[in-house]
Amino acid sequence: MNYHIKSLCHQGAIRDNNEDAISYGINEELGIIWMLVADGMGGHNAGEVASAMLVDHIKKAWDKISVSPYPHWDSWITKQLNGANMAILQQAKNQQTQQGMGTTGVLMVIDQYNCHIGWVGDSRAYSFKSEQLQQETVDHTMVQELVNKGVISAATAKKSNTKNMLSQAIGVREKITIDTVTIVISNGDTIMLSTDGLHDYLTEQEISHYLSQFSVNKNVCHDMIKQAIAKNSRDNLTVGLINLPHKPA
Repeated sequence: MNYHIKSLCHQGAIRDNNEDAISYGINEELGIIWMLVADGMGGHNAGEVASAMLVDHIKKAWDKISVSPYPHWDSWITKQLNGANMAILQQAKNQQTQQGMGTTGVLMVIDQYNCHIGWVGDSRAYSFKSEQLQQETVDHTMVQELVNKGVISAATAKKSNTKNMLSQAIGVREKITIDTVTIVISNGDTIMLSTDGLHDYLTEQEISHYLSQFSVNKNVCHDMIKQAIAKNSRDNLTVGLINLPHKPA
């Protein structure tokens, strides 16, 4: 399979450091690809330590993959995020300056035409298929839990001053719940991973507009981040895009 991939991780206009991280890898022999987006948090410089540790953990695990199609990607994703959780938690216990650090994480693997996604926190995955945008992840936030229980509406949640208060993150406690989803993708589809510094400041209409323009000849990552900053994003911003180009006629 051919992939068109672009990514950008930006410090933003307000923060004095960048706690976001993004990485991806391709196994050309097996025709599989992974991408991870993380948003670190907690303490002076500790957030970037947590997000970097998550990236490093996934890279090392990926290097051990030797078969495709891999039979249990959802289990593999869950295992790796759990493993990273324990590693970050232990590091925080050993280093006083890093106590309380953690990170969100959304990890995606494409194998054949199946896209497997697992996540913890409020970094997101979107699909753009046949000009239709779909948020594939559900935020692990306190307000989203209220939405899930029917206490408040999704519209009210979007306006909440505490909408970014996480209900769980990687590296904060021993037991975490990792949600997974698998979607079927086709040539022409695009998958987007992002942190809240980006997607909280772009409407779904704006995201759809940019993804409809994304192609081998046009990289929209910089435009998306520029627009989010113009709309007063006060956070680090990260976006990763993977497109499966149409097959030549």
